Amino acid sequence: MDITQETFLRVYRGIGSFKLGKPFQPWVYRIARNLCIDRGRKLGRSIPEESLDANVVTRARASSSKPGPDQVYANKELREILEAAIGQLGEGYRELIILFHLEGLSIKEISEITGLKGTVIKNRLYRGRQALRKILQENDFHW
Repeated sequence: MDITQETFLRVYRGIGSFKLGKPFQPWVYRIARNLCIDRGRKLGRSIPEESLDANVVTRARASSSKPGPDQVYANKELREILEAAIGQLGEGYRELIILFHLEGLSIKEISEITGLKGTVIKNRLYRGRQALRKILQENDFHW
């Protein structure tokens, strides 16, 4: 919550430096990312990472009707399995997997946020998905 507030403060204060021809969302994401990196450096690895938003996986799958209790439970269980597996990925893969698959950003937008080239992002996404598949298979999870 603190980083979210700080992000919006920095966006408000720095709106004058925003270039009007550029997309707004990657600019905001980059500010938030840099704040997260700074916070991570200050805190180190002593504090466990927070889980993803509870609705991320559920939002990713559109449903034509309201899910029943069994489907809600299955979605919750799937979300927990995926969060745990994503949490085991290396930092370079985890961030890109979240930005691309969960946040729905394009390669270009991710490039603007991270400063990485598109080919590097595509390569890491491929390797990250392979690593994620391996983690899930090792935990006897099959699609």
